[in-house]
Amino acid sequence: MIRKDQASTLRAIGGGGGGGSGGGGVVVPLESSRRRLIAITGGKGGVGKSTTAINLAMAYARRGARTLLLDCDLGMADLNLLLGVAPETSVLDVLRGANIEDVVVAAHGIHLLPALNGSYQLANLDEASRQALFEAVIGLGAQFDTLLVDTGAGIDANAVTFAGAAAEIVLVVTSEPLSLADAYSCLKSLAIHQSVRRAFVMPNNVRSPSEAEEVFMKLKVLADRFLDITLTPLPAVPHDPCVSQAAGMGTPMVLSSPDAPASRAYHRVAKHIDALSSTETRPGGLRAWLQRGLAQ
Repeated sequence: MIRKDQASTLRAIGGGGGGGSGGGGVVVPLESSRRRLIAITGGKGGVGKSTTAINLAMAYARRGARTLLLDCDLGMADLNLLLGVAPETSVLDVLRGANIEDVVVAAHGIHLLPALNGSYQLANLDEASRQALFEAVIGLGAQFDTLLVDTGAGIDANAVTFAGAAAEIVLVVTSEPLSLADAYSCLKSLAIHQSVRRAFVMPNNVRSPSEAEEVFMKLKVLADRFLDITLTPLPAVPHDPCVSQAAGMGTPMVLSSPDAPASRAYHRVAKHIDALSSTETRPGGLRAWLQRGLAQ
């Protein structure tokens, strides 16, 4: 099991947020116990993918979920920096035989399975190594009910495979033309290589509701025309200077600035994913997470 000093932090999450108003002062418990397996992905680097993964993980944890965050940007890891921790071990140690429970670290009421920045080996895993990592993570299923996977940017084999293994996929995209183009490429790769038929789209760093709607509609028009994939919009996350401030402090924004517009938006996103998630699961790989009985 995860060490008791770490496990005790799972429920010791002060402050709050995540209610209908998204306020920061009240912890709103989950309506019911459920399993979640959510991949956060995006075609282009710099769109806010990792920040989204961390703050969604925090949003679920603050509502009572036992949450594990998996850094699958394996060779260019940064979740540990955004969480303000310095792990001594990483996924690479797991693949070399270390007990995964000894590699997982606690931070701010969630748990992180860290990757390793600058690791060429992790950035270029073969299929057997990816499957070994899947099985190691599945072994933690009795200790967590919510797993968020932060994939690398782009459409390399690691990113597409890890995103495609999830029950729900959140595509983070901004209004930049390159972000939109790369987001479409990401969807295309997921549809072709992982048979993904649905995905959430989260417009990020937008300055108005109309900008968010335009971002979603541009992707939807392309997906409807060229791909067999259904896109569902999530609440947009607005431009907010607190995002960069939190990154510099190594503290999730929903903790450091719980009443900031972006923090409130992340809580809304978490609630919408729960409300809109399909009961379907696709067999194989890490999807088995959702099919195993988890300890309550």
